[in-house]
Amino acid sequence: LCGLQGNGKTTHAAKLGKWFLKAGHRPLLVACDVYRPAAIDQLQVVGKQAGVPVFTMGTEKPEVIAKAAVAHAKDYGNDIVILDTAGRLHNKANLMAELSKISRSVRKAAPDASLETLLVLDAITGQNAISQAHEFCKAADASGVILTKLDGTAKGGCVVAVKQRLGLPVRFIGVGEAIDDLLPFDAAGFVEELLPRKWRS
Repeated sequence: LCGLQGNGKTTHAAKLGKWFLKAGHRPLLVACDVYRPAAIDQLQVVGKQAGVPVFTMGTEKPEVIAKAAVAHAKDYGNDIVILDTAGRLHNKANLMAELSKISRSVRKAAPDASLETLLVLDAITGQNAISQAHEFCKAADASGVILTKLDGTAKGGCVVAVKQRLGLPVRFIGVGEAIDDLLPFDAAGFVEELLPRKWRS
């Protein structure tokens, strides 16, 4: 998971873990945010709420943590590995380069695995999401979006623009603060909520 600070990556890592757990998988959460104070502790707290184990290595380099986590998952039978990375501005070259290192590290550790890089976007981001998503696509080969905070007043119109200009599908939406408040994205249902009834056909 990648994105700006404050968009909800850590909590949605746990929500995603819970979703996969309920689907019959054995997920592992990985603390790759080594910069934000208490980020590791937060992931451990929400991981416990979700019933999903958390892999940590303190403040080691994120790409090293990612590689070790994949090896740990192989040893302990975890079939889904979810990396919680640090929030970063899309225009900070050094931090974006770090995402590339993490992706390469995961691919080397598990070349046959399916790798998905999800961009976590706040629903109220608006058109700024385009420039953000573009940079995350370049740095980390983002392949999809988790749209958070759709339980508020935000309509999430940025989803349409992101999909049209970047071809990034929305994978999940966050609809509340509870650990179970994560839903697979349903395009038809989203349009129903987004458009006034008189415009629907």
